[in-house]
Amino acid sequence: MSKFWVITSQVYKRRVKTKSFLVSLLLPLIIGALIFALPKIIDYFGGSDEPSKIAVIAENPAFSMAIAADKANFKVDKDIQTEKKAKKSLANGDIDGFVTITPVGKEVTAVYTSEETAGNALITALQNDITSVTLQQKIKDYNITEKQLASLTTPVPVKNELLSNDQLTSSQKEAMSAAILMLTLVIFIFVMSYASIVAAEIANEKGTRIMEIILSSVSSTTHLLAKLTAILLMLLTQIAFYGICIAVVMIGGKSTEAIQGVIKQLAEFPAYYLVLNILFVVLGLMLYILISAIIGSMAPNVETVSQFMYPMTMLAIIGYWGSIAAANAPNNMLVIIGSYVPTFSPMMMLARMDLLAVDATGIFISLGLLVLTNVLAFWLAIKLYRGNVLLYSNDGLFKTWKTSLKYAKRD
Repeated sequence: MSKFWVITSQVYKRRVKTKSFLVSLLLPLIIGALIFALPKIIDYFGGSDEPSKIAVIAENPAFSMAIAADKANFKVDKDIQTEKKAKKSLANGDIDGFVTITPVGKEVTAVYTSEETAGNALITALQNDITSVTLQQKIKDYNITEKQLASLTTPVPVKNELLSNDQLTSSQKEAMSAAILMLTLVIFIFVMSYASIVAAEIANEKGTRIMEIILSSVSSTTHLLAKLTAILLMLLTQIAFYGICIAVVMIGGKSTEAIQGVIKQLAEFPAYYLVLNILFVVLGLMLYILISAIIGSMAPNVETVSQFMYPMTMLAIIGYWGSIAAANAPNNMLVIIGSYVPTFSPMMMLARMDLLAVDATGIFISLGLLVLTNVLAFWLAIKLYRGNVLLYSNDGLFKTWKTSLKYAKRD
């Protein structure tokens, strides 16, 4: 047991002191901070919030007065009354543009002239101001009372009645879909980084032929378990660090609207969903770590690790893209099937589960299959590792896999 902890301690300390681990620790926090700060950054650099300087060319002064009253959007230059003067002021940069309002029978047309394309917000504000004036004119022309007008313009209320408590509203689905995309991206990054670490850690010792010396003093099973434990401790360290950071943010910003919105969103879900999310994440990472340990033990040296890891990388990519599909169409048949495949379920079932698109039975079936696959992968890793670490083959992954199975049968 002492040898086990010596190897575990050495691998753990060596790995957590590397710059790559520090970068992987801080990078998600930096990305998260940028995402939360993005709206403010856009507001800061997105231009001025000052009202647009415009001129109003219209025979009816009511239009000019209505637009001038909209001080949040417009600053009207009342000295400009003609189109000729407006064009001159626009060319000199005195105004941002001018609107020409022309009566056509009982209706009016409006044209906004500017040197740059007007935004949708500006056009919408002009439409609202001009429509309000024409509406008032029609009220007088048709002798419509205020009560009749209110009755005509009152929208019909439509309520969304949910037949089941296990459903999300459209706004909740949009928010949860965005959260799922972020969570599955983090899982994908963790899978790729830790799988590479495990495979490289094993293949590096094997490639330098140190493995023969190590295995003369410690069993291959102890050696593998020690390395896996060290990598798992690294993973738990990173998760614990993020947990502390999230707790600090939640406690420090609990009075802010954003944090209150997150808490309200989480309150909509059953309490055990948090435990299920953690189980899917941890078991999914463990499965990929075990697969990468098997692959790393088959690679003849660290240079060929990426080549041997390619099939597993494709599985992780399919799982990630499957989670994106699940976030948009959780009841699609391919998504449903994929959510029960152990290599995909940590991302795809997690997405369907958090959208409340699957019942408890489906969740536990998928979780059970994931647990069984982890047990099988662990047994295979132990069984194959003993022969693989002394197997030096440049025949590629699949031929090496066949040779590895033959060695395992002999044992």
